[in-house]
Amino acid sequence: MPDRLTGALYTCRTHILYVGALIASSRHKHHAGQVLWVPGGLLVEEEDGSQHQVTAHVVPPDRAHGHGPASAAAVLWVDRDDLEWDRATPSSSAIAAALPPALGARLGEPLANEEARRVARALLAAVAPPAGERGFAPRHPAVTRMCALLDSSAPDREMRLTQLARQSGLSLRQLRHRFTEELGINPRSYLRWRRLRRAVEAIERGATLTEAAIEGGFADGAHFSRVFQAQFGMAPSQALSSVRFGGTLL
Repeated sequence: MPDRLTGALYTCRTHILYVGALIASSRHKHHAGQVLWVPGGLLVEEEDGSQHQVTAHVVPPDRAHGHGPASAAAVLWVDRDDLEWDRATPSSSAIAAALPPALGARLGEPLANEEARRVARALLAAVAPPAGERGFAPRHPAVTRMCALLDSSAPDREMRLTQLARQSGLSLRQLRHRFTEELGINPRSYLRWRRLRRAVEAIERGATLTEAAIEGGFADGAHFSRVFQAQFGMAPSQALSSVRFGGTLL
């Protein structure tokens, strides 16, 4: 097994799809929910430390987990606020039954964009609510304003919570409570997650890991590496230095 990811990464709205060989990860948790499809089987470690073999698996957002290596896999990360995960997540066996076997046999090979799009849609459909049902709850207007401020803030500009509270129209206490209640993550953690995404986008454009760290708003490469390791269970050099970026799947 390689010691780094060598498959392809695709973006799809606020989702990220990886297809290819999977390396082992240490225990970690991230703001995105995760759907894994590994036809050949994968050893996963749950939040309580229990381990079991799966061919399809769902990891809700902000839940500690880890996994072993696999020669072929598809992994879809979906931002927590894109779905009501407690209501939308079916059993892993139901997910496996809904995925196309012909594509499952080819997850270790390079996929054409249309094939990758089919995989992303199948994984998302497996955890999305039935057609016609609402997949997410509307946000409080102040939380919407807060997210927009965090998303648009310059990477090198540290925004203080008191400033954000004033601009979002809530007291600092109300802001923290409302934001965490609705998004399941506090404002600082949300900003950290957005910075990670900015850094990954910079690498996709050709930046080095050090350049991506600065563009994402991290103090330096070491800071970026620590945060990335905590979020994904592997170093950014393992996850991003050898992957192929397949572009956007609309």
